Amino acid sequence: MSPPPSPRPSVAAASRLWPALALAFGLVAIALPQSEGFRAIPGDLGDARLNGLLLEHVFRWLHGVDPSLWSPGVFYPFPGALTFSDNHLGTVAVYALLRWGGLGPEPAYIGWFTLAYAANFLCCHHALRRFGFTAPGSAAGAFLYAFAMPALVQSGHAQLGYRFAVPLAMLALHRLLRDGRPIHLAWLGVWVVLQFYCTIYIGYFLLLLLGGYLAASYLVPSSRAEFLRPYRLVASLAGAPRDREWWCSLAMLAASAAALAVLFVPYAYYAHLYGFSRSPAEIASLLPRPGSYLLADASRPWGGFSLGITGIPNRQEQQLFVGAAAGLLALIGLLRATPWVRVSALALVLLVALTLDVRGHSLYVLVERLPLASAIRAASRIILVLLLPLAVLTAAGVDRLVTANGRLVPARRFLAALLVAALGWECATLGTASVPLTAWHARLDALRAQAPATLPPDAIVFVPRQPGVPFYLTELDGVALAQALGRDTLNGYSGNSPPGQGQTADPCDDLVDRLTGYARFTHGDMATVEALARRVVPIGATLHCELPPALPVRTVVRGALPVDVFGKIDLAVVGMAIVDPRQLAVEVEVDNAADTPLGSLSDNGQAVRFSWRFLAAGTAADAAVGWDTRSELRSDVPAHGRVRQRLRVDAPMAPGRYRLEVSMVQEGVAWFHDRGMAVAHGSREIDVGSGGRLVGLH
Repeated sequence: MSPPPSPRPSVAAASRLWPALALAFGLVAIALPQSEGFRAIPGDLGDARLNGLLLEHVFRWLHGVDPSLWSPGVFYPFPGALTFSDNHLGTVAVYALLRWGGLGPEPAYIGWFTLAYAANFLCCHHALRRFGFTAPGSAAGAFLYAFAMPALVQSGHAQLGYRFAVPLAMLALHRLLRDGRPIHLAWLGVWVVLQFYCTIYIGYFLLLLLGGYLAASYLVPSSRAEFLRPYRLVASLAGAPRDREWWCSLAMLAASAAALAVLFVPYAYYAHLYGFSRSPAEIASLLPRPGSYLLADASRPWGGFSLGITGIPNRQEQQLFVGAAAGLLALIGLLRATPWVRVSALALVLLVALTLDVRGHSLYVLVERLPLASAIRAASRIILVLLLPLAVLTAAGVDRLVTANGRLVPARRFLAALLVAALGWECATLGTASVPLTAWHARLDALRAQAPATLPPDAIVFVPRQPGVPFYLTELDGVALAQALGRDTLNGYSGNSPPGQGQTADPCDDLVDRLTGYARFTHGDMATVEALARRVVPIGATLHCELPPALPVRTVVRGALPVDVFGKIDLAVVGMAIVDPRQLAVEVEVDNAADTPLGSLSDNGQAVRFSWRFLAAGTAADAAVGWDTRSELRSDVPAHGRVRQRLRVDAPMAPGRYRLEVSMVQEGVAWFHDRGMAVAHGSREIDVGSGGRLVGLH
């Protein structure tokens, strides 16, 4: 498909008007409302705040304030914490320019977030025009790519925002398949590497998309006259003359490979050091289901229909509906029988089929254990690159309507205008979350007011977890406070976490676990723990914690426990006491009758943990319902031995009298009570007053 000829001046002006209007509408009607006109942070106080703190860390490193890029002083003293998630190295220049321009961290973050939409739109529009689509069609397709509902619902995961290199990579692939020139292969490598630098998730999905397009270009018969077959492509590249273009292409490919190594060597090193991996069960729970492509819970026109679709796990990650208007335009686009449109449609079908989970069965098992794929948790986010073939189909649909000849031309153009308007309306009426800057600042200001006026030079900041407060809030409070004070912190929140960063509501247990986890990690002893403990400065709560006499024995459970082990575990509640107006201290005893120890750590997210639930006194409940809470098994249970552990349990919020039940789970494998272990019951009923305040035990 050749680029369109140079248009006349009047036509050129009109062709610039379409993308300008589409982009302006997207920014004014969608992007700016997400930040309430730069007065709020799109997303929540979780991942959105994490992204802002990571950007500020890289900016501070560029300024020489933070000494280490890869070890930003969170999860201290564990090294390499920047590799626990995305790093923003490919987009920090945007943030840095805004900071150097005089904006503070939060306004610069909002600007960085908003400019991602513009970059995605402009690059997609450029690619669609080079694919041969008209200005109206390209504007509609680029709008879908940048502002589609599945992209908007990821506003809290702003690390996924910059996808501008995806259409540029596909344009390079298109030219490579058409011409077989080395320079197009070189540019393909540049855009793929740049996308990995922007966000590793989208870089990985881009590789899948490229594979889908390559397969589709071979399978679609009509593409064979226009695109080189694989063997002809290889022959064309190998036979290219050794001229200036060839050597320039080779240099670009070598530079891209070197840049990719610079990015991935630290990730590979620290992933091996910590033993990071994803369990198959965790990956499977985040694969799209057929119903996922109909979910848009926050949509004004479609939310009621969407909420009626049930039974989809991790629902918040499965909001993949692109809207009725985009679907209709894509179907109309299929009628435009050009090779690239058909290749795009088939690539879309192939990747949906690859990642779809149908009643527990998926072709994705063929790739999920590959080195890069095994680190990708939420495969449902592949929709963010599938929006590109959908954009191609949308552009083709608009073109088929607006360039029609013969009868019904006015009706077809009216239909095109109606569908494009509906596309904009569907996207603009999707509700997204945001947090006012005042709330963002208030959390940090409250902690700064509680911090000592002066801190020792080697102080380690720690913000303990609070009753009834989600753990990620206090973790990020600690990170934000440490960054503001220029200190290291035990706190941390990311896609991965180091040993000792478990789930427990007891702030002393939490502190001790982090210190002993580091001591085990470095093959240290209690002297290591004591030296670190002397440096810790708790802020936001007063702690009087006792260190254990020795490091707890903790070994790694590799994979699923043997089936017969579950039934050989006995769990009992041996004590209950009120320790806080809204918290109980519950002492449990685990008796292991098996011939092997019950390990308390996992190398792939399948750790053994406690869970509990409250039932209204005198009532019964399904054994499978209500087990949403978690707390770590903080030491191994030896074979034919027993261990006691104290749990801190938040009280129910609704007033009433309750009884407590406690069980155990191996994450992603099975509940112990489903495989032979009896659920433990508290011997006393809990009386809860208004506001979740504990009144007494009876």
